[in-house]
Amino acid sequence: MRRLSILTYLSFPLSVSLPLLSMSTTASAQDVVEEIVVLGRQEFLKTEFTAKRTGANVDAAKLMNLVPGGAAANNGPLTGQIQYRGMSGPRINVRVDGMLIHGGGPNWMAPPLHHIPAGLMEELVVEQGIPSISTGGGIGGAATAYWKRPDYNYGNGWKFSGDTEASFGSVDDGTSLSGVFGLSSSNQRIYAVGSFDGGDDYESAKGTVDATEYGRNVYGLGYGYKSGMNEFEFNVHRIETEDTGTASLPMDIDWFETEVWNASYKTEIGNVGLEVRIYGSDIDHGMSNSLLRPAPDFSSLMLPPFLGDDKRAVYATSEETGFKVSLDWAVGDGGTIIAGIEGKDAKHDADVSDPDFAPFFVNNFNDTDVEMLSVFGQWSSLIGQSWYLEAGFRSEKVDMSTGTVDAFPARLVDMNPTMWPMGTPPRAVWMLRQGFNASDRSQSDSNLDWVTKARYQATDNLVIELGFAQKTRSPLYQERYLWIPLEANAGLGDGNNYVGNPNLKPEESRQIELGFDWDFGDFYFSPRFFRRFVDDYIQGVPTTNMAVIGVSANANGDPTPLTFANTDAKFNGVDLTIGTKINDNWRLEGIASMINADRDDISDSLYRISPTNARISLFYETNSFSAKIEQVFMSEQDDLSRTNTFDPTNGNNSFVKTDSYNLTNVFLSWVINDKLTISTGAENLFDVDYIDHLTGFNRVIGSVVPVGSRMFGPGRNFFGRLQYQW
Repeated sequence: MRRLSILTYLSFPLSVSLPLLSMSTTASAQDVVEEIVVLGRQEFLKTEFTAKRTGANVDAAKLMNLVPGGAAANNGPLTGQIQYRGMSGPRINVRVDGMLIHGGGPNWMAPPLHHIPAGLMEELVVEQGIPSISTGGGIGGAATAYWKRPDYNYGNGWKFSGDTEASFGSVDDGTSLSGVFGLSSSNQRIYAVGSFDGGDDYESAKGTVDATEYGRNVYGLGYGYKSGMNEFEFNVHRIETEDTGTASLPMDIDWFETEVWNASYKTEIGNVGLEVRIYGSDIDHGMSNSLLRPAPDFSSLMLPPFLGDDKRAVYATSEETGFKVSLDWAVGDGGTIIAGIEGKDAKHDADVSDPDFAPFFVNNFNDTDVEMLSVFGQWSSLIGQSWYLEAGFRSEKVDMSTGTVDAFPARLVDMNPTMWPMGTPPRAVWMLRQGFNASDRSQSDSNLDWVTKARYQATDNLVIELGFAQKTRSPLYQERYLWIPLEANAGLGDGNNYVGNPNLKPEESRQIELGFDWDFGDFYFSPRFFRRFVDDYIQGVPTTNMAVIGVSANANGDPTPLTFANTDAKFNGVDLTIGTKINDNWRLEGIASMINADRDDISDSLYRISPTNARISLFYETNSFSAKIEQVFMSEQDDLSRTNTFDPTNGNNSFVKTDSYNLTNVFLSWVINDKLTISTGAENLFDVDYIDHLTGFNRVIGSVVPVGSRMFGPGRNFFGRLQYQW
């Protein structure tokens, strides 16, 4: 397929798609992707991968598995975090319809994409390489998910429409139902959405993996209005998650009760475009270490909260509001300027309790507040017949603060200091509390991002892109304010206890990228090379604080806790897309990725980095039937983080390489008519026994997966899906 030149892009009013990765369907709690296409957007000329899914309503983060350089770090069936080129979690700018939702709870049991079921998601757009300044912050990449909604009716009167689907998967007996129902006229639309996701513990080639069941219900309403150059959109959603496993974390999801709302307005004033967005979220979250798994016994202290099984529960709340205002206007011949302001305010609280001993408590986070405000500007333009240039900056101010904390063991010392002298665990907790409350708990960061990119049409068949960028990230509130050693670390899932460091500096990433887009008739090949250095990279390092070590060893089961610290890191690698059209019905497509990520201050690899991998797909397509055979090749990963994973003292067996493996997936789809589509197939067709390197380490006692070992991959999954639209 002929790749379009830079000037050809401008002649199209909408995006142009290239079949770099294409349709597959599935219906389980595992990887599900319908299609990935590259979109050339007229106003920015940036390259994006757009993932659309037609499988079961499960974790939308799995869509990243079919993006070159992308992956999903999985802590549970609904708890996947996007990874792109070795960076994940808070380092990725993940948005839902333009709104930022940070992870629900201190351990990110509900990462951003937890809040939009894949069955109700229209598409996931991933910007390739260095994101443009106008996209937002984040040092590791950018992705935006969009809710499904009905189109406006361009005929007469009102039109009733719907998009419904039902699916099942054998690997976890999972079922999914979802629907979007709307009434639309030429300038108004009113719609309701709903979905149900439910599944049991999944089966691996070695048996049932405990604490991997899931359940989530989503309800929502929306309204849109469009007249002339004015467009208004408002929606509100409620997400209810219950009894969902996160086997790589110390607790499971007891419940999430989440409300999110989002409003936007677009117009043109003269020759200037204006877009305004305001949004908010309110998250109540309960977690338990005895709901879906046997309660652990991690302490032998002769105190009531530690006698027998050490049951724990956590109640966490999060309230976030944000806004963005941007202007855009044309300059010169073929140029555009975008400028704006963006802000967000978030408040977080989390308390630990013991269901069997009411007096026990720990203020994990108390009245923690994070305020962000940034201004940004971006210029882009065509230069002559062959060049596209882009440059932008973002200046951000981040203010963080937290309240005083307390805990039951420290209260014991308050009541009777002589009973708990130096060297006793309650005294150690008391020392940590006193030191934290006496410290400066307010921090302010001034961050600066800049991006420059150029695309050059070298020949009719070759476009070359070169980009440079500096991106910054302020520490998470967990990284600064976790005062007592716990696993409340935004879902790292490495089995270590952590403490925070209020004096952490922001991370500063400098990146260079070189890309080539070749096409020769029906064949295309697009490699991208990148290199990144991160100063003050935030990483856990062994703590030297004896009070932290004493509390962690005696009360929390980890004698070798880590503390967040500023280090240095480097990333380099290559990812590519390749494909060819064989004839009118057959085509072959593939992606491949290789990433190296290491500490730059000591000799050690970084934690949880995707191994070298490739996906090759053979397609057969007619007007009413399509088939895809996909082969996944995953190499071994022996570049392990000794800092994060070598910890034999707490029973982990995690400093072990993951072996290579190959998976075969088959996807079939029939278009019965213009309303009904039926899909079926099998994932892991040959029931291969494998381990995904990006899973965490099992924390569930008595599972088929040994405690401290990486999670086993799902076994053979037969699936089916029915979609009916009108």
